[in-house]
Amino acid sequence: MKGLTTAFSLECKKIFTTRAFWIFAVIILVLCLLVTASFRTLEEMIEGMDESAVGGSDNGLSAAQLAELYRAQLDEYRALVESGETERKPSDTTETYLKNMIAICEYCDAHGIDVGKLNTFGSTGSLRMSSDDYATLMMQIIFGFSTIMTIVLAARVFAGEIEDGTMRMQLTRPIKRSTLLTAKHGAVFTASMTLGIVLTVAFMIVGALFFDGASRDVVLVDAYQNVAVINPYAAIFILLLFFAATTELIVQFTIFCGTLTGGTGALAIPLVLYLFADTVAAFLYNSYIPFVGLFTNMGWAGALTPSGAPINGMSIYSMLAVTTVWFAAMTAVNYIGFEKRDLK
Repeated sequence: MKGLTTAFSLECKKIFTTRAFWIFAVIILVLCLLVTASFRTLEEMIEGMDESAVGGSDNGLSAAQLAELYRAQLDEYRALVESGETERKPSDTTETYLKNMIAICEYCDAHGIDVGKLNTFGSTGSLRMSSDDYATLMMQIIFGFSTIMTIVLAARVFAGEIEDGTMRMQLTRPIKRSTLLTAKHGAVFTASMTLGIVLTVAFMIVGALFFDGASRDVVLVDAYQNVAVINPYAAIFILLLFFAATTELIVQFTIFCGTLTGGTGALAIPLVLYLFADTVAAFLYNSYIPFVGLFTNMGWAGALTPSGAPINGMSIYSMLAVTTVWFAAMTAVNYIGFEKRDLK
């Protein structure tokens, strides 16, 4: 344990003193400041507009009435599909969306919640952004760009040090390969999450100082139309856990690529795949197809979903189980691969 602690401290010191880490930190900070300035300008443009124009008009319907409206739309859609007038596409989410809205409205009706004062998970409530809306958006920008930094750092401290002989020199000390790999893995993860959390907290403070829109609770809906309404800062915490898992996945995959290839492959393969995935996600978003479409319409995922689920996808519990197995398998592969790697 003492050897691991020492190695981890040295790796963290190495990363936090590299020029690459601070260059990325400055770039992310500047981008977030530019986004913040654009929102402040937008708020100045809409000064004087009434609240309905800013936050969305109130149709005056209760949650129960909205549920009936969505139910009628669902029945109409199903009738069109059965008659052949509308073709049900593999990625079609109309039925899922209407089912989700019915579940949300029924939940709000049962709990006395104003459905017009909720955000869907990951969205902002209105042009007049609240501090928690702003913090959520900044968090997504921060961790989106810090992912690229994570790939660069992981490639440098692992595959890069194998190629330049630094790794071989480090192993001349009384330290096991598995301990050194754990230290490097943990240091990259710690550096990425530290930068993300520090910047997120900083911009949460900025949001509290400069954005005063009405705060809205966040509604979550799983694959079975189970609904939960949570505090916006609880949603931020859930996003933080998601980004932590994503960062861990990126570190593992980059090390995996470095074990199989050289430093160039360890950097290029994860970076290209990440940018490709980001481009596909942006395309799906602009095509009005939810991000979950990437995961919920896979044939193999259907086996994880009981019959009667609205989409051929995974519940949150199935997703957690698959993620845990993935992490365990990837960790084992990385350790075995590194143990067998010839560093001469």
